Amino acid sequence: MAAGSLISISEILKNNNYAVLKNIKTSTVEVCNETTGRLVSKAKLKISMEKSKEFDEVIARGNLKKVNGGINLDTNGI
Repeated sequence: MAAGSLISISEILKNNNYAVLKNIKTSTVEVCNETTGRLVSKAKLKISMEKSKEFDEVIARGNLKKVNGGINLDTNGI
């Protein structure tokens, strides 16, 4: 369940030019099952990303849209 969320979030960051994918690692870890007390193997996923070169520009554009969203820039009637 958490792996799907991790993948979705990383794809959103990548597709919107917020971040760049650096590395993906998979492994298994042994976890103690609380109800039975037995060890269970679970998948572990690590996605490493870094801020994109366009990050500041993308954020600035997003903030500009928010500011201009409430202002009517049409001057045809003036």
